[in-house]
Amino acid sequence: MPRLVETQTTFNFRDFGGYASATGRMVKPDLLFRCGSPDLIDESEASTLQEQFSIQTIIDLRHQDELQERNDRGALVDIVENRFHLSVIDATRAMKENSEDLDIAYGVGQSGPRYFALLERGEAVWREVIRILLDPSSYPILAHCTAGKDRTGVTAALILDLLGVSHDDIAEDYALSSQSAGRLYDYLIESGRELVGTRDEAIERMLTPRSYMDDFLALLREHYGGAESYFKKLGFSDGEINEIREFLLD
Repeated sequence: MPRLVETQTTFNFRDFGGYASATGRMVKPDLLFRCGSPDLIDESEASTLQEQFSIQTIIDLRHQDELQERNDRGALVDIVENRFHLSVIDATRAMKENSEDLDIAYGVGQSGPRYFALLERGEAVWREVIRILLDPSSYPILAHCTAGKDRTGVTAALILDLLGVSHDDIAEDYALSSQSAGRLYDYLIESGRELVGTRDEAIERMLTPRSYMDDFLALLREHYGGAESYFKKLGFSDGEINEIREFLLD
C-alpha cells in the first residue's frame, strides 16, 4: 500500500507505488513520489530525503502566478538535477482568469468535471509529462503542485489507471490528501494567500472526498475508455505505453 513519508517542512509527501494492478503485478515503490509545494523544505530535510529516495526529477505542475508567491524554491529543488515546470493550467492567462473561467463552467471548488477539464485543456503539457515517464533516467520522480492534491492527484490517477490499479484504490489514494489540509492551510497563509472564511471553513474546502476522483475516473472512462486511450490520443504508441508499464510494474 502507499507510504506516507513523514516530513517536517512540507506536507502530503508520499510514495504512490505499492498498489496491485489488475494483472496481479505491483506498482514498484520508490520510483513515483508526490507532495505539496516543496518550497519550505530546508537543507537538512532535503539531504535526508535524497539519502532515502535519490530523486532525479521534479515535475512542478504549478502556474507561473503561484511561483511568484514565494521567492524560494526550497533546498530539495536546488539539489535535484532534472526540473520541469509544466503548468497544466493555461500559462498564457493569469491564474485568476483561469479560475474564474473554470468556476463559470464547473462551479466553484474542485470536482471531477473540473479535473477532467485539465486533460482537455492541457494536452500539450500532459504530453510532456508522459515523455518524462518514458525516460528511465528520470526516476525516481517527484510530482507536485501547490497542494499536492488536485493537479498532482490527476497525475497520479492517470499513471495508476494506466498501470491497471483499481478505481477504488485510486480514489482512496486521492482521498488521503485530506489528512494534510491543515498544513496546506498554514502554508497558504504563510505565502500571503487571502482565504475566505474561518480556518475551519477554508480547510473544509481543501478536503479531498473520494467522490471527486470517482467522478473524474468515470469521465475518463466515458470519454476515452481510460488512461491508455488518452495517452494514445496524445500520440503515444502501444510500445511506448508498454515501456512505462514494464518499468513501473513488478
